[in-house]
Order: sequence, then structure tokens, then C-alpha cells
Amino acid sequence: MDSEDDMHDANDMEYLDDDFYSGETEDVPMDYYSDYDDDADDYFDNGDDSGRFESRRTEQNFTILKESDIQQRQEDDINRVAAVLSISRVSASILLRHYNWSVTKVHDAWFADEDRVRKTVGLLEKPVVQHAKTTELTCGICFETYPRVRIETASCGHPYCISCWEGYISTSIKDGPGCLTLRCPDPTCAAAVGQDMINLLVSDEDKEKYACYLLRSYIEDNKKTKWCPAPGCEYAVSFGAGNGNYDVSCLCSYSFCWNCIEEAHRPVDCGTVAKWILKNSTESENMNC
Repeated sequence: MDSEDDMHDANDMEYLDDDFYSGETEDVPMDYYSDYDDDADDYFDNGDDSGRFESRRTEQNFTILKESDIQQRQEDDINRVAAVLSISRVSASILLRHYNWSVTKVHDAWFADEDRVRKTVGLLEKPVVQHAKTTELTCGICFETYPRVRIETASCGHPYCISCWEGYISTSIKDGPGCLTLRCPDPTCAAAVGQDMINLLVSDEDKEKYACYLLRSYIEDNKKTKWCPAPGCEYAVSFGAGNGNYDVSCLCSYSFCWNCIEEAHRPVDCGTVAKWILKNSTESENMNC
């Protein structure tokens, strides 16, 4: 299993440098950028230094991701977890979402204490409510009685009619990305409601919104990925800790600093840039008084 984990991309290199990805580098000293400071003038020189440019270009430690790339990586992670843990793709997606799309963290937690993980994320092995072989059931929300074909349940077995399920899920989707952690309507139940039920019970518009939230969560909940901050840009960036160069050049032609999300400012450190921005903002406010 270790060799299989090693084959994964940078999204799963969990324990390399949590401080790096958590943004705790704003006060990096100037000598941190010493790879570039000594030759800063040369770097911006338009002379015959093509070799240096080429050398630095090969040190690129980021990958620009289009929507299709994000979808493929997400699918690969889901399939991988489903195969290793012998669970459904829906369950694998719920696990990965809870652990911020880290395959390594999912595996570590699952094999350390599967029961605890199941309880935490709402993956029940068997229903908590058993139904006799009746032809009708009462909805737990509207309390109307319906034929069994008009009743749906999550893994817990709590019965709700299709209309109530649709209203419950649609309201959650309209409220935003919190729908990705949707649980059974019963307030005492923590059973997860997965994408299979979403696709079964709601409109095409709501399905698309849910899928969009799920895709965006793959970038926004992962320490190793971010959206390009340029207005209107739909590309994401996967960043690998490495040579101290935070500069990212997106396919949209915008260049920014991975660490502070401001425009690329090498060799000046992020702390100095933050002070500049604050100073300029203060001066601008004073001029408007």
C-alpha cells in the first residue's frame, strides 16, 4: 500500500511542510530569497542570460490546473480510496471531503480506527431503523403515509417522502457549500447524505450546483491548491514546497505570490509587501479625508 501511496501527485504529500502551506511564512527574512538576491539585477537583465532563465524555469514547483484536470484528479482520488478501503465511491467522496481531500489522511485514520471514522463522518454499516415488510411508511417530516416507492432513506433507515427529501436537500444546496456535509433530517441522526441521493432526488439545476461545490471544495479545502486570484480566472494552482520561490505564473498571464496571494514580488519578502500595502492604504485614506 505504501508504494501505491507514493504514486500519488502533490495533492497527497501531507506531511512535507504544514507550516509552509498554512501561510505561516509572512515574516520570512530577506536572505530566504538568497537564490535570487545576489543576482537580482542580472535576473531582470535582458542580456545573454538565456541559460539562467532556462535553468530557473525548470525549477518550477507548481502546476496550473484546468477544470478538466481538477475533475480528473478528484475522480482518481475517489477511485483510489474506494478501491483500497473496499467502499463505494460515494462513501469515499464523503471521507475525502471530511479529510480535506487528503488520501493519506483518510488511509491513516481509517486503518487506525475504522469505527471511529465511520461514526465521525456518518458512514453507517447498518440501518438504525428497521422497517417491517409493509407496503406503506410514514414520512418523518410531513407525517403523511406513502407507498414504499415514494419513500427514501439514507443509510440510517429514517423514512422520508420524496417531496420532503427534495425540499430538504434543495434548501441546503441553496444555502451554499454546507450541503456537502448534509446529514439525515432526523436531528438525532448523523448519517451522511451522499451524492447518490442528491442525484436521485433533486432537479438538474441543484445537481449542477452540488457538483460545482464538490469540485470547488477539492481546491479550496486542500492546503496544496488555490484558485488563481486574477479576476475572472478559472484556473487553479497545485503548489509543491521546495526551492523557496513562491512565484506562480498562471495560464491567464497573471503572476502572483503563492504565499500571500499578492502580485508576484520576488525578491521582496511578503512581510515587506504587506507593510507597503498598509502604508499606501493609510496614505490613500488620509488624502480622502
